[in-house]
Amino acid sequence: MLTGNLNLSKFRNGIVSPYFLQLNEKNEKISTQLIEMFEQSSGRKRYEIEEDIKSYYIEKVNPKIVQGFAKILFNRCEFLNYGEDDPKATRETVFSASADYWRKSSLNDGVSINSHKKSILQNINVLKKEAMENTDAWLYGDILSNQKLSKFDHISSEDLVHRYNIEQIQGLLLHIRTLDLEVFLEQDSAFKQVFQLLKFFQLMFEVVKTENNWLTLRIDGPSSILENARSYGVEVANFFPAILLLKIPWCFKGTIKVPGRQRLFKLEVSNQNDYQTFYRGKGVWKQEKVTSLIKRFNEKYSDTHQAKGENKIIPLSDNRYLIPDIVINENGDTSKEIMVEWIFYVSEASIKRLGRLVKEIPENYVFTLRGKIDKMKPLQKKLGKHLLVFAKEPTAPALLKRMKEFC
Repeated sequence: MLTGNLNLSKFRNGIVSPYFLQLNEKNEKISTQLIEMFEQSSGRKRYEIEEDIKSYYIEKVNPKIVQGFAKILFNRCEFLNYGEDDPKATRETVFSASADYWRKSSLNDGVSINSHKKSILQNINVLKKEAMENTDAWLYGDILSNQKLSKFDHISSEDLVHRYNIEQIQGLLLHIRTLDLEVFLEQDSAFKQVFQLLKFFQLMFEVVKTENNWLTLRIDGPSSILENARSYGVEVANFFPAILLLKIPWCFKGTIKVPGRQRLFKLEVSNQNDYQTFYRGKGVWKQEKVTSLIKRFNEKYSDTHQAKGENKIIPLSDNRYLIPDIVINENGDTSKEIMVEWIFYVSEASIKRLGRLVKEIPENYVFTLRGKIDKMKPLQKKLGKHLLVFAKEPTAPALLKRMKEFC
């Protein structure tokens, strides 16, 4: 994440405006040249690459942008460390052995320096190949600048620009105080994934408002955490790219307190901004199955019932939640409806989760999953009509039948 002097955001009149780099020919040229520099640096020491970056110059470009690109690219590198567990002790041993060797030896023009080096290392029983061939890296492996580039994870020039813009936001989110995520409640295959990532990053949140088809989530900021606030801030920052998976309207609002600045600043980002996430969207095929089932249901029963995909979040205790895939009601009457969650992957963990939810499941909530009825009998006994087991996939008639059991 781009922090400190690499974060170029502007602070004016109580508002922070994240720095945004346009995806244009000039910026893509810079990112392309820097990527090529890293790709061609295999086996080179870190400090050699850093020197090349310092000497890199392009007219009318802020050097901090180049440094920001470089930081992102360095984070995609792996460097070899030939050092010992205690390189400082190793150096002391080698230097003492070297001094002793030269006191007892006389210079011989016919002996190469490598031969002398080999003799010194053999005197202290060091026979490692890396010690012979990469002595500097082996002796000074604890010094980052001396490590050699062994692997570089490629990134396209376009993605590097997008990543740069996201990391400008992430650098600010390390200092977030309050944070609201507003989401427009239209069907979106990424909706569930966003909330799964909320849980994955172990963020604390609550639903504070639902009105005019907008859902507002309040996410705790690092200042509300008593221990490891810095680590929690990193998780908030890591979560931000997940929001960009959403295709529906959303708005991310917060206040930040940056060290060295006296006042709080407001931060606001929405789907109107041209950020591109590096997270991969999942579950598109699942959404297609859900959409197909809704269509089949409405084709059969539209005279009396209506099925729809609707983004709902139902909070439970201990920062848990339920998100149904389908909502079915009778003639538009929301007092006569059921919510259906289709569980695509059945595992021991998911079965245990369902068992723990028994006391908190809403009266009109149904879990449907694929499995053998005999094997699901213990769970069926716990959940009763809240569980619908199917052999291949749920059908419209099965959903209507279960609907009638509730209403």
